[in-house]
Amino acid sequence: MNRKISLGITISLIAIGCAITFVLTWTVSLGIYNSKIASSEKYAGVYEKLKEMDATVRGNYIGTISDEALENAIINGYVSGIGDKYASYMPANSYYVLQQTTGGVVTGAGFEAEEDGSGYLRVTRIYKNSSAEQNGMMTGDIITAIDGHSLLSMTAADAFERISGDVGSKLSLNLVRNGEEVSVTLVRQQIEIESVTDKLLENNIGYIRILTFNGKTSDQFSTSLDSLLARNISSLIIDLRRNSGGVVSELKPMLNRIIKSAVVATAEYAGGVKKNLIETDSDESLDIPIAILVDGGTSSAAELFAVALRDEYGAVLIGTQTYGKAVMQNTYEFSDGDALTISVATILPSKSESYDGVGLKPDYIVELPAGITYEYITDETDTQLQKATEILSTGVSAQQNQQTPSNSSSSSNSSGS
Repeated sequence: MNRKISLGITISLIAIGCAITFVLTWTVSLGIYNSKIASSEKYAGVYEKLKEMDATVRGNYIGTISDEALENAIINGYVSGIGDKYASYMPANSYYVLQQTTGGVVTGAGFEAEEDGSGYLRVTRIYKNSSAEQNGMMTGDIITAIDGHSLLSMTAADAFERISGDVGSKLSLNLVRNGEEVSVTLVRQQIEIESVTDKLLENNIGYIRILTFNGKTSDQFSTSLDSLLARNISSLIIDLRRNSGGVVSELKPMLNRIIKSAVVATAEYAGGVKKNLIETDSDESLDIPIAILVDGGTSSAAELFAVALRDEYGAVLIGTQTYGKAVMQNTYEFSDGDALTISVATILPSKSESYDGVGLKPDYIVELPAGITYEYITDETDTQLQKATEILSTGVSAQQNQQTPSNSSSSSNSSGS
C-alpha cells in the first residue's frame, strides 16, 4: 500500500533535520572555541609574566644576556614540562645530523666520540672503510686537540661542531693512546654506517651483530643472513647488546626473513586508538634455532626485535635484563628547520606482557666476567656468547626453558630478576 506524505510534512522534517544539525555543529564549535579561548587566556598570563621577568632582568642583571640562550631555554623548558623523558627539541643542525644517522649515511671523518669527564673526547667507534680507519685511529683514543686548538679551551658542543664539516675538507686531530701522543689528518667523506656485522663461529654457528637500526640495517642484515645461510649454518646468534634501537620500520623486512605472516606488535596512540605496528607477510620462515644476546643497553627497537623473535619464533634470550623502552616517538620538523621529538604511542608485543619500564628478562641470565667491558671482550672471555653456543648445541627453545627452568646452568642464574 502506497502512502503519500504531504509537502508540508516533508518541509517540516527537513527543517527539523537542519535545526538538529545546526545545534550539534554549534555545540561542537562552541566547545572548540571555548577550549581555544581558555588556552589563549592561560598562555597570555604566562607571556605577560615572561615580559615582566625579562624587563626586571634587563633592568637589574649585571651579567650578559644571550637572547639565543634565553629562547632555547624557554623552548627546552616547555619540552621538559610535558613530562616526556624521551622528548627533545633539536636545532636545525642537530636535526640534520639525526636525519643522516637514521638514514644510515653520515658525513664526517669516520668516528664517534663522547666526553670522558676530563674535558677531552674519547673515541668510541670507528666506521669501516673510513678515513679514521685508514689512518689508524682506534677506539679508546683520547682527542686532546682539533686543528691545533686544545679541547680544554672549548666546550664539548664546540668540539663536536669543529669535528663536523663539508665533504672533502680536512680535519687534524691530536690524540693520546696508551700514554703516547699521536697526530692524524683525516678527510671528511660520506660514509654508509655499518650497522650489521657477521662471522661464522665454531660448530657451524652463524653470528650476526646489529649495532643499531637505521635506514640501511635491513639490507645489511639480509646480506649477512644470506652469506651465512650459503655456508649452511646449523643455528644463529643475533647480538643486540648495547643496541639502543632506532628506525622501527626496518624491523618488518628483517623479521620477514625469519618468521611467517603475523601481527608482531601493535601501537596504542592517544585516546586508546590501536593500530598494527609491524605485520609480517612472509610465506616461509627459517628452520634453525636462534639465540639472542641482550643486556641493559638493549633498548627500544632492539627490544621489540628480540621479543618478536621470542614470541613468534621461539628464540632464546641470553644475557642481562634489557632497558625497558616500549614507547614510540615521532619527530616533527618546523618551518625554520628545527624539530621536536615526542612520544606518540605505546608498543604492545603480540604475546608477551608490556616491557616498558621493566625490560625483557632473558631466558638465561648470564653476566659478563668482572672487569670485562664489552669494547674489549673476546670470544674466549664472552660468557654470554659461550652460553648461547651451549644452548644452541642442545636445541632448547625459549618455551622449553620457561617450562623447565632446571635446564639452565648455575652460571645462568647467578643474578638478575
